[in-house]
Amino acid sequence: MQQLSGINFIIYYGTRFFKTVGIEDSFLATIIVNVVAFFSTIPGLYLVERMGRRNLLLIGAAGMGISQLILAVLGVTVSSTAGNNALIAMVCIYIFFFEFSWGPCAWIVTGEIFPMHVRSKALSMTTASNWLWNFILGFVTPYMVDSGKGNADLGSKVFFIWMAFCFLAVVFVWKYIYETKGLSLEQVDELYHQCSQAYKSPSFRRNWDNETGVASIGTQSEKKVLETDDKQSASVSVHE
Repeated sequence: MQQLSGINFIIYYGTRFFKTVGIEDSFLATIIVNVVAFFSTIPGLYLVERMGRRNLLLIGAAGMGISQLILAVLGVTVSSTAGNNALIAMVCIYIFFFEFSWGPCAWIVTGEIFPMHVRSKALSMTTASNWLWNFILGFVTPYMVDSGKGNADLGSKVFFIWMAFCFLAVVFVWKYIYETKGLSLEQVDELYHQCSQAYKSPSFRRNWDNETGVASIGTQSEKKVLETDDKQSASVSVHE
């Protein structure tokens, strides 16, 4: 889903796209976008543990989808200087939403969700899949955007496609991505065993903390076992 958000269209073909829509200094526009991309990663360093993975991915996907909807409409309907400036601004907003959410969080989530016994192989497969889609989209995007024989000539309308995938990502995250903020890898395994729905995982986390009284140390069943062992040990000591 990260690759299908359309990020590589901007990264690989941003300068070319800006020139196509009539922006005179397309190189400067690309520099502005890259500077925004760099600084937009900084909030993610704080928010990923403050807001959690799910919330960040949901907000990021929704923000990217809305930004790309506006981008597509601007690209199709407006051809003035003011419209081009607005288009650059919306690209920057889109980049902001990506860089603080899906940019880093996709890698964090894939590093946490897999069981211990398959984690290394699963991470290898996710990385390979990411680069495979990177290659595919990097290869086919010019044919989607450019005019001429053999090309789809979508131009700015390509943002409608990326927008659709971003809104699909919202549904995907809501339904399938569990909240793993503050959990150890072993506790993530326990989370999957005890929580049947991804959207319930944040409340499961809060209930877990409230029941144990200690943040993220063991499960409730483990606590009961420990308490029973402690009582038995105390009883043995008294009888002795």
